[in-house]
Amino acid sequence: MIFIRHNYVLFLLLFALFFNGFTPGQVVFRELTGYKPNLDDHSFFEITQTRNIILLNGKWKVYPADGDVEKKVTINVPSVFDGEGEFIFEKSFNITEREIKTNSFDLVFLGLNYRADISINNIIIYRHPGGEFPFTIDLSRDILKSDAANLLTVKLFYKLDSKITIPLKQRFLFARNYGGIVHDVYIYVKPSINISGFKIQSEVNPSTKKAIIKLNSVVVDHEILEFYHVTDVIANLSLKAYITSPDSVNTFEIQQYSFGLKKNKEEAIEQSIEISNPVLWSPENPKSYKVRMELWREDVLIDVLERTIALYSFDVTDNSLMLNGKNFKLEGVTYIPEFNAYGDLMDYDKFDEDIRLIKNAGFNAVRIAKIVPHPYYLTLCEKYGLMVFIEIPIGMLPPKISQDQNFVARCRYFITSYFSAYEKYSAVAAVGLGSSFLTSIDSHRALLINLGELVKKNTDWITFATFGNLKISAVANIDLYGLELLNELPEDRLSEINQLQNDIGVGRVFISEATYTVNKGNTDGYVNKFSYEAQAKFFSDLIDYSRSNPLSGFFINSITDIRGDYSSLLSGYTSNNIYNIGLVGENRKTNRIAYKVVYSKLNNTDRVTIPIGSIKDDAPMVFILIGLVLALFMGVLVNSGKKFREDASRALLRPYNYYADIRDQRIMSAYHTAFLGVIIVIIQALILSNLLYYFKTSIVFEKLLLSFGSPVLIKVVNYLCWNPFNAIVWISMFGILFALLTTLFIRLASLFIRTRVYLTSIFFTVIWAFLPMVFLIPLGIVLYRVLIADIVNIYIYLSLFVLMFWVVYRLLKGIYVIFDTSPGRVYFYSSLFIIFIFGSILLYFEINNSAIQYILFTLKQYSIIG
Repeated sequence: MIFIRHNYVLFLLLFALFFNGFTPGQVVFRELTGYKPNLDDHSFFEITQTRNIILLNGKWKVYPADGDVEKKVTINVPSVFDGEGEFIFEKSFNITEREIKTNSFDLVFLGLNYRADISINNIIIYRHPGGEFPFTIDLSRDILKSDAANLLTVKLFYKLDSKITIPLKQRFLFARNYGGIVHDVYIYVKPSINISGFKIQSEVNPSTKKAIIKLNSVVVDHEILEFYHVTDVIANLSLKAYITSPDSVNTFEIQQYSFGLKKNKEEAIEQSIEISNPVLWSPENPKSYKVRMELWREDVLIDVLERTIALYSFDVTDNSLMLNGKNFKLEGVTYIPEFNAYGDLMDYDKFDEDIRLIKNAGFNAVRIAKIVPHPYYLTLCEKYGLMVFIEIPIGMLPPKISQDQNFVARCRYFITSYFSAYEKYSAVAAVGLGSSFLTSIDSHRALLINLGELVKKNTDWITFATFGNLKISAVANIDLYGLELLNELPEDRLSEINQLQNDIGVGRVFISEATYTVNKGNTDGYVNKFSYEAQAKFFSDLIDYSRSNPLSGFFINSITDIRGDYSSLLSGYTSNNIYNIGLVGENRKTNRIAYKVVYSKLNNTDRVTIPIGSIKDDAPMVFILIGLVLALFMGVLVNSGKKFREDASRALLRPYNYYADIRDQRIMSAYHTAFLGVIIVIIQALILSNLLYYFKTSIVFEKLLLSFGSPVLIKVVNYLCWNPFNAIVWISMFGILFALLTTLFIRLASLFIRTRVYLTSIFFTVIWAFLPMVFLIPLGIVLYRVLIADIVNIYIYLSLFVLMFWVVYRLLKGIYVIFDTSPGRVYFYSSLFIIFIFGSILLYFEINNSAIQYILFTLKQYSIIG
């Protein structure tokens, strides 16, 4: 029953692969039951006595942009959908006349994916170019209605591509990407005269034990004269600022700023205060100051704005990282927000639970990796004491795309949007410019310099990038250089890391993601690679290395398992594409040995013993059994009669004469030929299954498959890699089909010549051309074991290639013999046909997914090509 179920799954995958490019994908909306934002957190939503929000979550109408408007369906927002397409989302809301006249309004989206046109009452007010980051739209009051419901319309288009979107379509170990209005939507209600464009900057000097807090405000006037009957100038305005210590004992009042404001004008105000012996924020002491801004009109309070600020200094030197004037080492974890089949759509309580899980494990930093972060994470990290590294979700970037001006412009737009979305969150210590860069590629260096310069001009954030190999050279405007380690420890690349630290500086090099994939589950010890015990030993050794060597720190990848758009060979085959890389599973239970080991080391508790165990042979018995059965059947065939032995000898040693006999319809045994054909296709399946089983843990092989940008393709290959018996069955069936199609195609080609060629002659020629494959039976039994020894692999690959070339040569020879034509014509047209077939496949994937560019980038990343 298991065999039938698994093969039924593969049949569906193959069916999907065949029709992948010809049928539109079905779109499925997913709603999180019982979702509600944490409106009690007034600090996050900036709700005060003068400010409030109108929540637009809940029931929305949605329909395809090119569909029937009458066939609207109701969904809940926020929600996600699986698939691609363009949809219209509609939401009605009401605002009273008094609210319109006495307030200003901002329309806030905390995240939608991907591109959108946003309208109010059929008037387009904003075009969102793409990206899941939060953004705010100034909502003009003249388009709002008080006597009828207002209609908010979002025309949303979602489809990732391989050239321009961020993230790109091809992604390695990224979380699954969904379309939709994926986070909260609300209207932020402020007084007509309000504090706008508020920014807080701080300068901390640990040596003098002083901190300067700078407050930059813009007071704007949006009053309606007919309503208030005021003059052209609003006099007697004053802006007051109060800063309260973390313990709420001391409150510092900044000298108020008095001014007058002309109608529909604004006033920019700068204020500052110096605090002696400030309470410095750190992961061990996450204490923040509270800032309260008050706008008064004589003795009437007009507007109040409150925020928090964490005072700390974080600097990068050539020798080390410095936090509040002291040496600091990152002991962090990557966090890729993902909740089962909902992506990063989670309840606010889940946000809190995940951040507390990270903090309780003992980490002092978190890298929100390969995804645009929800801003609530940043609030929680400041609260619980985690330094945050955020980043643009870029990875696996081919050179031609990185130098494309449209892509560069989109990256700059992304970074600029990060400034406005995240600059008010104190926990953000560094911003990443992407991952898997290669400094040997000029366009990568140019992009990093470009984006780094943009960050330096607009913020005081530290910049970092992570790199796909260790051949790294210094890049202007990059402060920290991250190393991506996948299933290998720093000790494995010690000389390269030491050289890099000498060239760039010890303090500038850190391990940005140390990943260990699990595909064997629990075993009896860590000597079994890719087990949970081996993962625990890997992270234990990583922490020991970081603490005993000059290194700026590490980020373990990751805190939880995640789901991706692409099936991962390294993590084993699962139907829902789970990447088994986390310290805990999707259920967040802390019973994995890797979590226990990391917890004990980071919190200095009792040591957790990791069992050594004994190495278990993972070579499938099916290879041996099927190989022996094939040898037995081949022996039976050889001993079935003298005629077969003579035919085999002549077909192998004197193929021209043998093919001439086939052409002339000499006596041939159809039984022997058919039986031989079955044996040959199973031998081929056995060899291919051995190779797939060996390459199942190859990073290069997985990334080459990713390069094609087809989730179905890589899932089919992953299934075949991890199910060797089923692979042999399916590849054998495909081999039989291939032999029949080849026979029919040659029969079709024979219509263009004068010689009459029989279908049976072609069938015999195809089967006997592959006769040399029978010599691979012994190799099929032991091939996997020989490959894992990694001694003569290159010779095996060359031998298989030569054998394949020999078989093709024999087939072409058979064709020109039975066609009774010149060899040159057959070789020429056959070569053209083969080039056409493979060229068409590559061209299809290149046009749709830029496959060739990604293949070349992967080969360059692993130094296979220069």
